[in-house]
Amino acid sequence: MQKYISRVMAASVLAVLAAGPASAQARVDLGPLHIRVAEQAPPRARHERRSARPGRDYVWANGYWDWQGGRWEWVSGRWDRPVERHARWVQPRYQREGHVWRYEPAHWSTQRVDDDEYRRWHDEHRGDHDEHHRH
Repeated sequence: MQKYISRVMAASVLAVLAAGPASAQARVDLGPLHIRVAEQAPPRARHERRSARPGRDYVWANGYWDWQGGRWEWVSGRWDRPVERHARWVQPRYQREGHVWRYEPAHWSTQRVDDDEYRRWHDEHRGDHDEHHRH
């Protein structure tokens, strides 16, 4: 009898979880975002189809290439709710700097992009950029 009750409860919990909107994203506060330096250019963006909008307060966030662990990883497009009422989605920025690429990850306009580490890296490699631009 105990096993039967446990199975019924587990099935009920799964049913409740499955009833939520399939497109809703779980929110995780990752803290400040960091500008990163990539050794190679990002690949061309992939074309993705948008699914039906799950609600009026959702916005579409295009898919993009994210620099992770020394390589580009595709992050699929999705419907998401702004973290705050007037927040807007900011696409990632990729900028060539000499022989590397400066990458600012996609984020909500209300999130802080921390570039302290990038500034230190840039200051340490300033001569590399100047030398590259002279040729």
